[in-house]
Amino acid sequence: MAEPTADDWGARYAARRHTYEECASRLRDLLKDVLRSADIEVVQIESRAKTVASFVEKITRKRRDDPDPIAAMTDLVGLRVITYYAEDLRRVGALIDREFEIDHENSADKIDGLALDQFGYRSTHYVVRLGPSRRDLLEWAPFQAIRAEIQVRTALQHAWAAVSHKVEYKSAALPEPVRRRLYRLSALFELADEQFSSLRDQSDATDTEYRAEVSRGSLDVPVDTSSIGAYLSITGRGDELKAFFHANGFDAAAAVSEERLSRDRSDLVDVLNRFGLTTLADLDAFIADTARMRSALRLVLEVHRRLDAAPAASLDDALTLLLIAALDDSDRPGSPPYAEDWAEALSQIRQEA
Repeated sequence: MAEPTADDWGARYAARRHTYEECASRLRDLLKDVLRSADIEVVQIESRAKTVASFVEKITRKRRDDPDPIAAMTDLVGLRVITYYAEDLRRVGALIDREFEIDHENSADKIDGLALDQFGYRSTHYVVRLGPSRRDLLEWAPFQAIRAEIQVRTALQHAWAAVSHKVEYKSAALPEPVRRRLYRLSALFELADEQFSSLRDQSDATDTEYRAEVSRGSLDVPVDTSSIGAYLSITGRGDELKAFFHANGFDAAAAVSEERLSRDRSDLVDVLNRFGLTTLADLDAFIADTARMRSALRLVLEVHRRLDAAPAASLDDALTLLLIAALDDSDRPGSPPYAEDWAEALSQIRQEA
């Protein structure tokens, strides 16, 4: 009987590929859960089952003579975890080691594999199988024998891999000056990864310093997104403000996404600086003036009534609205960050008054 050709093996793989697709999807969900429980935030997790065409091409290109190329190939299921910071690579790797059985012979660390004077493609590839604790569970039974490759890299390493691949593999051998420039660029990407980690550490240290200052009762601290967070939580002002808004018919505890909350806090900082409230002490003095707060809130509620908008927002957004209603006496109050119709409504109410 003739040996199966690459196309024959491709047909066999095609018949089973749906199992590999399901395995890729299940492993992606598992990684999401594991990373979430470890409080590791990542850019994204990608997954795929190798296409039939890619499978056949790999057999042909590498001239594989395995008795069973499907069983021998380690990357029919592929996943990629893209982290924000370089130090998270090790943390993710430790989780993979805990949750899976790693095939160390076929895995590769292309970070430690570089010499001190080398720059280039940086990533860690783990070839894994389900660990013993999960392998025998009924819901994982169809995937017991499947190996998967999990790549772990930072966002910058991912960007470098995508761009350099286009340049480096267009030609079998790039001219030396071009290759030298490529390696220099790689070094800059590596340096940028280190700087992002350093910036995060500096930001964390600043946040800790702000919290210590506020805890001591010192509010002579510049307003920024970190200091406002410390102020609202440590002083109790956040809960006081929510109660104030609620008692006056405005929901300042509306559920919003993390992205929206971040934008609202940035808007609050911009508006505070625009009106010269540059320290937490300035903000605290504004909040302590309850008569002005109530007057401003009445304006805000009337704007929402005229625009047929629900009187609800995040606490940061609600506070920004009050600042604008109380302090912005321009012809277009609140623009930016708010839409033109909001500014027009507030301006009209003031004219009528």
